[in-house]
Amino acid sequence: MSNKKAFTLAEMLAVIAILTILATLSAPFVRGYIDDAHNAKALNYMRELNEARMNFEKDYPGVTVTEASAYFKCKISDFYGASNLQVGPQTLVSCKYIRPSEDVQSRYSFTLGNPSCVACTNNGVVPVISMVGNDNAGSYNGRCACMDALGRVCREGKDECD
Repeated sequence: MSNKKAFTLAEMLAVIAILTILATLSAPFVRGYIDDAHNAKALNYMRELNEARMNFEKDYPGVTVTEASAYFKCKISDFYGASNLQVGPQTLVSCKYIRPSEDVQSRYSFTLGNPSCVACTNNGVVPVISMVGNDNAGSYNGRCACMDALGRVCREGKDECD
């Protein structure tokens, strides 16, 4: 008779069953942490977008970035000395004021303004930039957040702005 020690088939199946149960029970918590991480990344991108907008408008007085405005390719000469020229947010990308984040933009939609965001109206905030979760935003699907001119971020489901 050999002195080798090994696991029996029953012991191996019991360990696999326990690991499967633990994985099944922890999956919703892990998914929530992943959704929260993506939402934090989107909120950070919204801050960067606002900073890019402010820097562009500071560099070119008389030019404002608005949602409904046309897209301008980045010809710097078009912006100097302009008065009441309105450019769209894509201009910020073409002028390299901000680099688009494909990961964030596949999960969230960003707009300049959007006063219909619940987080803004509940807190009496006039939004400069708003974002709404798309279908693949997980638990943030359809939820919005907005930023006011002072840089405060209001999120749906929170009573106060950060």
